[in-house]
Amino acid sequence: MPITSYLDFDLLVVPTADKYMARVVHSPAGQATAAFVLPFAIDEAPTFGQRSGGNGRHIFTSATGAVGLTPRTFGERLYTAVFSDQIEQLFRRSLDEANRSDRGLRVRLRLGDAPALAALPWEFLYSPDLDRFLALSDVTPVVRYLELAQPESALTVAPPLNILAVVADPSDVQKLDVEQEWSRLQEAVRDLQTQNLVHLDRLPQATPGALQQRLRQADAHILHFIGHGLFDAQTSQGSLVFEQDTGQSLLLTGEQLGALLHDHRALRLVFLNACEGATGDSSLSFAGVAQKLVQQTIPAVLAMQFAVSDAAAIALASEFYRALADGAPVDAATSEARKAVFAAGEDFEWGTPVLFSRSPDGVILDLAQDKEELMPQPEEKPWWDSVTATGDVIIAVVGAGARNVAVGKHITQQVYDLVGPPTPDDKQIVSQKIAQVDQALVVHQDGIDAANLKVAELQLQLLHGELTKTEDGETPSAAAIMLAGNWLLDNIPQIAEALTGLFITPAVGRVVGKAGEAAVAWVKERFGRG
Repeated sequence: MPITSYLDFDLLVVPTADKYMARVVHSPAGQATAAFVLPFAIDEAPTFGQRSGGNGRHIFTSATGAVGLTPRTFGERLYTAVFSDQIEQLFRRSLDEANRSDRGLRVRLRLGDAPALAALPWEFLYSPDLDRFLALSDVTPVVRYLELAQPESALTVAPPLNILAVVADPSDVQKLDVEQEWSRLQEAVRDLQTQNLVHLDRLPQATPGALQQRLRQADAHILHFIGHGLFDAQTSQGSLVFEQDTGQSLLLTGEQLGALLHDHRALRLVFLNACEGATGDSSLSFAGVAQKLVQQTIPAVLAMQFAVSDAAAIALASEFYRALADGAPVDAATSEARKAVFAAGEDFEWGTPVLFSRSPDGVILDLAQDKEELMPQPEEKPWWDSVTATGDVIIAVVGAGARNVAVGKHITQQVYDLVGPPTPDDKQIVSQKIAQVDQALVVHQDGIDAANLKVAELQLQLLHGELTKTEDGETPSAAAIMLAGNWLLDNIPQIAEALTGLFITPAVGRVVGKAGEAAVAWVKERFGRG
């Protein structure tokens, strides 16, 4: 079974006068800083992508240059340089902590301040002590994290998960085996479609106009692009090859695609199965197509940093969706896709995918929960219903035996006695519940003023940021929780039921207990049932 819950190991890299500084800004074992020098010339690494065989998804530009370092040699040198001394010790302690709690350790690379290094294939990081590539295991997935002035976004949606495929096969470019990939994609999700957990649709024609119209008509949670892509080093701009109405090719830049997708709030993931969708500029952080989409608030983007063969592209997509169908988070599904390509004998194409994600847990489809939601469920009782009268906590009996917590000076301790501190799974549960509130907002958006809709989105992001502070040392703000919750209840009554479902959840109760007595009393006052 794939790992479904992760701790984060956040590694920030910044340039200095004559070297680079690696800083662990967050991990289960603390923080650390170390200086390093690149152990190779930057132009040695990109030659990996010039070695793919067979039909490729790269057009218009020719690849030149000698073969550089092997993936293992490159990855081991990079790892040894960056994960030195304290950072290596911190990584191993963090991995031990993740193993003890039966979770994975997500390596989140923050490379926005060092675009020259962001252009390197960090997905080949190789630990000599572990004797493996980090990204080839769902225990240690490697994710690119771009710094933005906005909160992280949850991915989980209520079923069915809507996947929209854009299959671009213009008449005037090299032909790809797009129909085989489409068939494999259908096969990968067939069982979930039968259970009405996934709906897969194909855009009739891969034109920007058809995409824009389709996004107006129905929600898409995943956009899957099949076709050609390129990165123009002269203009520092990435593009995808769409179609014109005539069937000929049309270059659509990352900026143009981002404009089409930005306002589609339901979108959780964009899968760019095209060459160089993740390729960027050595001096610009947001030059590639994937980076542009992340900048336009798409929570997660999976793209290719090199030219990729048809065979590898099809295998990657097929195994990725099979893993999602088995309940894997995006991180783990990406690692499973890499394994499939690696096991097929490709020594470097498994490292071609790059996952950009700003999601706290990576879960799009929780099969256990989704299947339960398809069955009639008894009404969920508030977490405070089981509190007993001890110490200074006052129990008020309201209505037909309903018990509700009132204010008492030791109420926080009593909440901890009732529901305990946050558990390893609480962050994921809270994210899923907030995703349901977000889904309710989408359902009712036509009846909500545009200005209020925008504020509601920001308030939900604030709630998500506070209610997912489940780790030791993180303290959720009672003031922020109450501010966001009051605004949503008072201004968007259409989502009151979904908000109630969020706040009566025991996972939220444990976080609210961390926030303190005021937050507990507020939850009881606003969401108490009597």
